[in-house]
Amino acid sequence: MRFTLGPLSVKIKYVFSRGNTTFYQRAVPTDLRSRYPGANIKVNLDTNDAAQVARMVDRLNKKYEAEWAALRAAPESSPEALKAHARDFLKSWGLDPDAPKNDPKAIELLSDYVDDKRVAFADGDEDAFHSARSEDFLTPTEMLAGELLYGPKVDTISDALEVYLDTNRRKGNEKFETYARRAFSTVVAVCGDKDIRAFTRSDARLYVSAALRSGNKTTTVRRRINSFRAVWSAYAVEKAHDLNNPWERLTIPGEGDDAVKRVPLSSDQLNQLWKACRDRDDDMRWVVAMLIDTGARLAEIAGLALDDIKLDDPVPHILIQPHPWRSLKTKIARKVPLHGAALWAAKRVIESAGPGQRFAFPRYTNEQECKATSASGALVKWVKGLGIEHVLHELRHTMKDRLRDVECPKWINDGICGHSSSDQGDGYGEAQFLEVKSKWLAKVALRLPEGV
Repeated sequence: MRFTLGPLSVKIKYVFSRGNTTFYQRAVPTDLRSRYPGANIKVNLDTNDAAQVARMVDRLNKKYEAEWAALRAAPESSPEALKAHARDFLKSWGLDPDAPKNDPKAIELLSDYVDDKRVAFADGDEDAFHSARSEDFLTPTEMLAGELLYGPKVDTISDALEVYLDTNRRKGNEKFETYARRAFSTVVAVCGDKDIRAFTRSDARLYVSAALRSGNKTTTVRRRINSFRAVWSAYAVEKAHDLNNPWERLTIPGEGDDAVKRVPLSSDQLNQLWKACRDRDDDMRWVVAMLIDTGARLAEIAGLALDDIKLDDPVPHILIQPHPWRSLKTKIARKVPLHGAALWAAKRVIESAGPGQRFAFPRYTNEQECKATSASGALVKWVKGLGIEHVLHELRHTMKDRLRDVECPKWINDGICGHSSSDQGDGYGEAQFLEVKSKWLAKVALRLPEGV
């Protein structure tokens, strides 16, 4: 790109102009591309000033060239590993790049170490000593350590993610953190791990376009945008109150047009599935049977404690409530009456429970987690093996339709399936509302054959 400085025209490599800013873009060497999320490194320099651009490009070139040299020297390494090595190097000197103030004596000792390396490189040549560049006598790890220690304290979007994960109420939830990191890796791959204050609405739109071109459904893109918006909001609360959120009210072209309409199971398919559950009569099939006639989510059933099954109540029911091993999507506990296939399965769970058993389905639940994803994979495979081409979540949608078909009021339908903001009907007490829900579920529940 060429810049005009008075009578001079200056050409700077690896940059291009777009609107009111300049971008640095440089291809990752072919032999290192497997260790980067994309084929190019792209950084928004947020300026069109030629002098500033030249300085920033020089700094970025040195940074990435040193990083590539280090990666070639350590084939098993990565850019993040290089940063970790640099932090370990500083730690060995008693220094922390994130500390507001480090021990002056430790800094003095590190400075002496750097001077000694410069002296050794110059080997008595005074001109060589004064003209030596850092990359001439320091390793890439040492150079990055200096940048971390003395460079400007800039938080990148990845730093913002760590703030979000560290302050979220679901901190430590492996599934939640894994999803957040995977989703965030997609935005870093498209836009780079840039300064969070330099991330703009244009970057957000660039991400949306790239995600759609990659074949992602608009529902997936929306889910990720919601996650990104939460990250920016958390960072603004914790560290930067004046930070704009580029993900707010972001539109997605054609949103919803690619949605696949869920088809409910037919009565024949429900009865076929119900019979197959009775024939196998084991804990996996009890999960499916409870899903058939409760409209609950898979994790809500698989994560039940044994005490959540209330068979001795005047209205037999299950209590779907939060547990340390399984949270709830709606965060609100609810009671779901037991009828038909669900009542049969609940009885089989209680009858088969061993001494001291805490969980209804210990195959899928322990003190740390509910393995609903594992349950889904195994059970969907079994259901499709019966010739029923449906996923388990469609049993939930089927229940919504079954209740609607018998003209069940929407607020009761929602109260059964856990879609309402409250599990308390207007004008009803808790026991009364349970009886109301039981009346409507009894209308649609599958019938147990005689003699079973």
